[in-house]
Amino acid sequence: MKRIAFFAPVLTAALLAVSGAASAQSPSSEATARYEQERQKCMTNNTQDSMATCMREATNALDASRKGQLSDPGPIAAANGTDRCNAFQSAQERSECVRRVESSAVSGSVSGGGVLRESTTTTIIVPAK
Repeated sequence: MKRIAFFAPVLTAALLAVSGAASAQSPSSEATARYEQERQKCMTNNTQDSMATCMREATNALDASRKGQLSDPGPIAAANGTDRCNAFQSAQERSECVRRVESSAVSGSVSGGGVLRESTTTTIIVPAK
């Protein structure tokens, strides 16, 4: 009888710990919704990858989300983009590059081969009299 009296609280504590860990690892509804969208694209062959590769990538992304390994690069990505403009020699070319990086005129996609940034500069030349 003493064994059961000792075992019950220990078992209860262990079950609570396991259920808490399980709920902490459940993905957010946003991650689950993204997984379902990616899975649907895989099932309809709406990707460049094979269905097996697509499903594996979707599952891996959901798993990384559960572990808290996915993040938004945000300002780090923007700083990286502007740092790449330092490759230009002249100040004018660098400033044009920064303007393109910070521009909202973006087209293309990763699956299409990349993101294209475009900027238009109008220069008015006034003839000398």
